[in-house]
Amino acid sequence: MLNPERGKVADVADVSRQAVPANRGRWQAARPRLAWAGAVVGAALVLFWCYLRLSQSNAVNSDGAGVVLQGWDMVHGNVLLSGWQLADVTFATFEAPIDGLVATVHGLNPDAVHITAAIVYTLVVLTAALLAKGTARGVEGVVRAVLAAGILMAPGISPGIHILLLSPDHTGIAVPLMLALLLADRARPRWFVPVAMGVLLVWAQVDDPLATYVGAAPIAVVCGVRAALPLVRGRRPGWYDAGLAAAAVVSVELARLAVRAIEAAGGYQMRPIKGGMGTLFPFTSWGAQLSAFGQNLLILFGANVSGRHGIELTIAYLHLAGVGLALAGLLAGLACLVRDADRVTQILAVAALAILLAGALATPMVTTWSAHDLAPLLPFSAVLAGRTVGPWLARMRWRAPRLALPLLLAAALAGYLAALGYGVAQPALPAETQGLADWLVAHHLTGGLAKYWAASSTTLSAGGRVRVYPVTGLAQLPYTWVAKSAWYDPATSRADFVVAMPGSGNAYAFPEAGVRRVFGKPEREYRVNQYIIMVWDKNLLLTVHSSSPAR
Repeated sequence: MLNPERGKVADVADVSRQAVPANRGRWQAARPRLAWAGAVVGAALVLFWCYLRLSQSNAVNSDGAGVVLQGWDMVHGNVLLSGWQLADVTFATFEAPIDGLVATVHGLNPDAVHITAAIVYTLVVLTAALLAKGTARGVEGVVRAVLAAGILMAPGISPGIHILLLSPDHTGIAVPLMLALLLADRARPRWFVPVAMGVLLVWAQVDDPLATYVGAAPIAVVCGVRAALPLVRGRRPGWYDAGLAAAAVVSVELARLAVRAIEAAGGYQMRPIKGGMGTLFPFTSWGAQLSAFGQNLLILFGANVSGRHGIELTIAYLHLAGVGLALAGLLAGLACLVRDADRVTQILAVAALAILLAGALATPMVTTWSAHDLAPLLPFSAVLAGRTVGPWLARMRWRAPRLALPLLLAAALAGYLAALGYGVAQPALPAETQGLADWLVAHHLTGGLAKYWAASSTTLSAGGRVRVYPVTGLAQLPYTWVAKSAWYDPATSRADFVVAMPGSGNAYAFPEAGVRRVFGKPEREYRVNQYIIMVWDKNLLLTVHSSSPAR
């Protein structure tokens, strides 16, 4: 006679034996993905440390410091930045909040600029690698990702590091734009994908108006054409591309309404994007314009050889490999516009072309400084190289003499790694006005006036224990560029010293004689390096006018 209980035990044992292989199979199937995720996290940590060291080799100035103070105000309750007069880029939805969070955790000091720059550029490199990989797997996917990441991996010696890894200025906007393209590339065609892309585009455009020209507009054009082409062939239009195009168009208006709503709610005020975009230069000025434009392109890619010597000249020449790959990717991407190709490659080709044309013909170029305006071109062209050159490299037969090209690219990648190591080994530099800030803290001077470049940088370097407000004229007008109106209100703020210097002054300090004419003889004055700190026993903000012209 069978024992019912023994039968139950046997059944449980059978189920357990069947469950073990099934669980083991699921684990084995997940191992490759977990390994890739671990590799990505490990790479992100290594890159972050390298980029932090690179950023620290450049001195923090008032541009980066002002955005940290802006972010600090946001995380401490002033989310809409009420009372702030911003630049032509807000940084209010990406870089500034990161700055504020970093300062809250790490402390209000110049390291917040470096840490945020390292975070943002690490995200740029990783997002570009993922977008370049696309849906490819195996060797091709690896080659595509490594090619894109390799071009971005080692920013050139300064001013390249200063452009990409210090104060935020158009570099970070590539992250939300590439995330929008990554969504369109990886997600299955569903109704919510255009909606999600539209949200990402609004986020990008509120942060940086340049995203309209290099993100929303190319997406609208490319996807609109792709949706309409089936009509020419007598077929129904592509609803998915039509949805993406509509989302891009709508995002422009939504971003404009969002900025107006913020201003109407008492939030920040901002200026139109600088540079006179949309107006072509006269033919007589093309020579100087194109010369500066070409220099800025080389600076952006780290390939500027002018004034270089020794190892830095070698590094600059090495970066010409990235220029060549980016050019090849751009040309291949433009060729994809006249034949069937994936939409992301076409969008990036149009976006890169728009940046090049605007930079060459419609944006005033100043050598070095204006390289910021071209910043999104670097990751976009890197992704194009990965998506167009990468598949060709992965599928080519590795036989001589064709083997020469992969070997040259491998040597260039090794050189980029060496260049990254050279940059990491450079000594860290203090903030531009760190010495002045330390002296003011030690002498218990807590509020004063200075020119723009000695104001916010000193405030940040002092950890907020000293407030130095940017002014212009002869310290009589607020310098309202990334500045808060409350700084100039004598009812809530106090300034009893002015940062001056002998002679005609410079970008950091006012001429000593002019300050004496305006404010009279100071009660005390001190010499701190090249500066003269002139102190009065009164609130100097009472003599500062409440308004001033734009920067």
